[in-house]
Amino acid sequence: MEQDNSQVLMVRQPIFDSKLKIVAYQLRYQYSEQAQDSLFDRDTEGSLLIMHTFTSLCQDGRVSRVPLFIPFPNNMLSDGQILTLPQKEVVIEIGADVEVTDEVISHLKQLSAQGYRLALDGFSLQPHLVPLVKLVNIVKVDFSLMHRKKILPLVKTLSKSKITALAQNVDDFDTLKFCKAVGFKLFQGRFISRPSKVLGKEVPGNSAALLQLLSQLQRQDITPAEIEELIIMDPKLSFKILRVVNSAAYRLTRPIDSMQQAVVLLGHDQLRKWATLITLAGNTDKPEELPRNLLVRGRMCELLAESSGMGQEDSAFMVGMISQLDVLLDVDMVSLLKQIPLEKSIKLAIARYQGDLGAMLKAVVAFEEGDWKAVEQSNLGKEFFEVAYRHSLHWADQAMEALAPEE
Repeated sequence: MEQDNSQVLMVRQPIFDSKLKIVAYQLRYQYSEQAQDSLFDRDTEGSLLIMHTFTSLCQDGRVSRVPLFIPFPNNMLSDGQILTLPQKEVVIEIGADVEVTDEVISHLKQLSAQGYRLALDGFSLQPHLVPLVKLVNIVKVDFSLMHRKKILPLVKTLSKSKITALAQNVDDFDTLKFCKAVGFKLFQGRFISRPSKVLGKEVPGNSAALLQLLSQLQRQDITPAEIEELIIMDPKLSFKILRVVNSAAYRLTRPIDSMQQAVVLLGHDQLRKWATLITLAGNTDKPEELPRNLLVRGRMCELLAESSGMGQEDSAFMVGMISQLDVLLDVDMVSLLKQIPLEKSIKLAIARYQGDLGAMLKAVVAFEEGDWKAVEQSNLGKEFFEVAYRHSLHWADQAMEALAPEE
């Protein structure tokens, strides 16, 4: 059966350890028979592409693979189907809405015996799910549905049974701190995409220089010579620009060894884009997933603007990048936008989702959150999203390698 995988909407979301290193990804997908065929048949080209794309990441300057948590359809938990997916790269996730039957329990035992790891999703002490707890390796505790007083004894019980407790729906860093304190080992939620604190109009000292450079780079009247001068003044930025230009992202036939050559090759807009990207990604106080998000979102916005015929590719990239600047600097977005001389259309897109760029950003955020209905309601065309997303993940890996510090 031939698969048109560009029509299957899928996105990955990070799962962190206590040091905020990514140890796995959660796969979210729009369920359909086509998605089921693409995901669970290892012999199909689509399945191999999915496993390679969604388990790969560049972390600490190295590209590696991490496991993928895949929600299993309930029908596949009861039919006794033998899987051919790679055990080391897959964690089978059981939904909280599963009907617990003898057939389901028997099949889960078979999967465990085959070497697959099992995770129970959305657990909040539901009585019908209790029989499954002793069968799984990981229990994802739904933090949003449980009182904090009940969480500590539950985590202790899971720990005694050598079951890994994963805190689910962790929406801010205060909640993350509590989850670490009570003994959770893994963490998942929106805390990574929200500021840990809002400092109003005061920009912290370690971010002032960054904002000053960003402001200069975003001037509409800035010349290539001025951009070159700004970059040369920062040796680390200059070095990383040359690394990026000579990386796999550009596939040059001969190396570029001077900033003047880089200016000629990249051009005004590309050079400004990369200088902005490197400046933002150089903020080392944040988990590595955040600069990766900036890269993926910026590139995805750029590709969607191009493939949909909207145009404004450079502006679209900037919208994606700057849209998470408040998270990077822990400063409210309204204050930040006042300090960076961006085009009005970019500011309105980021602050209010207005205009074509704003509608595109809103659709990309919906895609990241697995809100498939909102994606389909956008005017961009469902067929563009999956291709753009997969390309952006691969592109981000290449860029993260190039941006990594030298050992």
